[in-house]
Amino acid sequence: MNSTAVQPFFDAASAVFSQMFGIEAKAGAARSLEGSEDHLWEISGILGIAGSCQGVVALRFPLKLVDELLRASGVETSGELDRLATASGLVAEMTNIVSGNAIGSYAGMSLDISPPVVIKGKNHQISWPKIAPVIATAYETALGPFELAVCFNGH
Repeated sequence: MNSTAVQPFFDAASAVFSQMFGIEAKAGAARSLEGSEDHLWEISGILGIAGSCQGVVALRFPLKLVDELLRASGVETSGELDRLATASGLVAEMTNIVSGNAIGSYAGMSLDISPPVVIKGKNHQISWPKIAPVIATAYETALGPFELAVCFNGH
């Protein structure tokens, strides 16, 4: 497993947490992800990358952490539907920012990102494309864990 090609994504995830919330996000060891493993993530932001390289990025959270991030941002929600919609919006925006910041590191490549899609549900599964290995890193924050998983055939 060579995580060097996707390192800008992992660096961007830590930076976004620091910039948006003033929270340190400590990355764990990178690991290969098969995609069918059981997990504790309840909400995932997923987007595609197209252009001179292709890929998929997934930023994955337990809902409790997203609720804490919303509170840290001063966002108030009323009712379960409003809470889930607001949580989805935050996860989508964070996925977009992490991916956008990361692809800026790939000089000389023409890369575009798709609008993010948010998937909710306990132990939801992602069917990853077979274009490259999926490399994931779990992060620890003072408010809880999250994971970034990247499948990217960049050089």
